[in-house]
Amino acid sequence: MMKRKFIIIFAVVTLLTACVTDPAGPYGDRNLKAASRINAKLGLGYMMQGNNELALTKLQKALKEDDSDEDAHLYIAELYKRLDEEDKADKHYNRALEIMPNSVPILNNYGVFLCRYHHYEKSMAIFEKLLKNPLFKTKSQTYENMGLCASQEGNTKLAEEYFRKALRFNSRLPESLIHLAQISYDNQSFLSAYGFYQRYIEIGQQTPQSLWLGILLEKRNGNKNAIASYSLLLKNKFPASKEAEFLKRMEAREVKQ
Repeated sequence: MMKRKFIIIFAVVTLLTACVTDPAGPYGDRNLKAASRINAKLGLGYMMQGNNELALTKLQKALKEDDSDEDAHLYIAELYKRLDEEDKADKHYNRALEIMPNSVPILNNYGVFLCRYHHYEKSMAIFEKLLKNPLFKTKSQTYENMGLCASQEGNTKLAEEYFRKALRFNSRLPESLIHLAQISYDNQSFLSAYGFYQRYIEIGQQTPQSLWLGILLEKRNGNKNAIASYSLLLKNKFPASKEAEFLKRMEAREVKQ
C-alpha cells in the first residue's frame, strides 16, 4: 500500500529565527497584535525545525496576546495534530475558521486533519467548500488530497476519480501519479500502470513502495536491467523496509526454481 502524503498549506510568512528579539516588554504592551504575529511566526519556525516544546510556548503566547490571530490558531492546531492531540487541534482549527471562514490554508489543513482521524464525510465537505472558493486557483492539490482521503477510507474507485481530476489540473503531481499506477496495477491494467509509473519516476522521489511497484511492473515486462536497478536501490536505500524483505523472498524463490 502506498503511503499517503497530504498537501499541507501555510500562509506565506517570513520565518523568524531564534535570533530575532523576543516581542516582550514595552513593544508587546503597546501593540499586542503585532507581538502576536511575531510569536506566531516564531512558533511556526520552531515547529518546522522540530522544536515542538518551544513552538508550543511561542504559539500559546501569541494567542494570549491576541486570540483573534487566525494564523496562530492554525499553527497551534497543526502542532497539536503533530502531537496527536485531536481534541485540542480540532478546537483551534474551528476557532481559526470562525475568524476566517474562507481561508484556503485553514480549510485545506482542516480537511486533511479530519481525514487523518477518519472523519471522512466532514473532510470531504470541507474540501468541497474549498473547491467552491473562487479565489482558490490550485484545485489540483485539493483533488489530490481528496484522492488520498478516499484511498485511506478504502474507496479505491472514488480515489481514482479524484486523482485523475487532480492530474487534469496539473499533470505533474507525483502522489497522484504513483497512486494511479498502484490502483491500475491492482486492477490488472498493467499498461496503464506502467504509463503512470514512468511519468512518476520523471518527477517523483523513489520510496520503498514505488521501487517495489517498479520491480513488479518490470518483471512483467521482462526488463532485467530495470529490475536489477530498482532492486539495488531498494536494498541500499531502504534495507529495513518491508518491501526489501519482499524482494529477498522473491529472489529466494527464484533461486530455488
